[in-house]
Amino acid sequence: MLKQLIAAISLMGLGAAHAAGLEFRFDDSSARLYSAAVQKGEIDAATAEAIRRLPETGAMVRKMRLKDADAFLDYLRRIGKDPKQAALAAQVQAEFARGDKFTSAATEVRRQLKAYLPPDFAAKFTVHFIFGGGATGFAFDDVHDDVYVNLARFTQATAEELAEVVSHELFHAVQAHAMSAPPRPPAGMPQAATGKIWMNRLLYDLVQEATAEIFTHPIADRPATPFSAPHKESIARNGKRMKSIAGLLETSALRLLLAPPADEDHYDPIYGILFYGDFDELGYDMGWIMANAIERKDGKDAIYRILQGEPKQFVLRYQQIAESDPSLFKFNEDFLRAVRAL
Repeated sequence: MLKQLIAAISLMGLGAAHAAGLEFRFDDSSARLYSAAVQKGEIDAATAEAIRRLPETGAMVRKMRLKDADAFLDYLRRIGKDPKQAALAAQVQAEFARGDKFTSAATEVRRQLKAYLPPDFAAKFTVHFIFGGGATGFAFDDVHDDVYVNLARFTQATAEELAEVVSHELFHAVQAHAMSAPPRPPAGMPQAATGKIWMNRLLYDLVQEATAEIFTHPIADRPATPFSAPHKESIARNGKRMKSIAGLLETSALRLLLAPPADEDHYDPIYGILFYGDFDELGYDMGWIMANAIERKDGKDAIYRILQGEPKQFVLRYQQIAESDPSLFKFNEDFLRAVRAL
């Protein structure tokens, strides 16, 4: 199995067992089972039971907001009747048989992450390859060392392109170690008093997505491939309307400040305007411009330091740099005044 081929890859080298550093491993168990079931178009009792026992199935149930593992099995049966999904599953199975794409991706992930991590950073992460669901990749705030990557989205991707998304998701796991917990109103606080907390939460999420986008944005500077072409088009569209996107962030943040949501479910649509695919994932490209400006001015080490500071410092440092660079968008003073007051 692939997870045996790439059991553990250390960013500090494969030296002593107790050496410090970041280690990650690829676990392909669930992707193999899910894609085989979809390719076949049916799920026998033994396979169904094996899928129920996989910890990744629980993660899929949670991410997709399904009732239980049986609901996920029904989902796999349904997409197994779709010829396009069955063809994608067959391609994933063929890539497992070759294995070279994943080996090359692992090497590239190590190179990419090493450039942005301090020498004393240490953690052990697992990349769970899955098949299916609506997300390209995901991680959970309360599960720090596991990330999930949907191979159904990468049948046209090169090893480098796959590695960039894996690095993006792994950097979310790094963030969980470097950053404080996501801002949330304490129990019992009156809703009207939670505005600063929710505004800070949006800036926290901006920092997370902006710094992780460092790994996936390089496709903008390379010739288009079958995988990257639609992403490059989206980046180009967003680049032409960056001032408007910045205005959307300002409006969303001030909405949270002045009319705070009741809970996470009510916060999610506001977050989604900037970061969901339905709206062209505007916040990723804006965040990358901000993170890239800081990296160019302060160096790669600054990216990890951003994670350790208050989210507002990301916005304020970017604004300092933008003030002396006419090529960069700038936030308005009303918004910045509210940011400084957080």
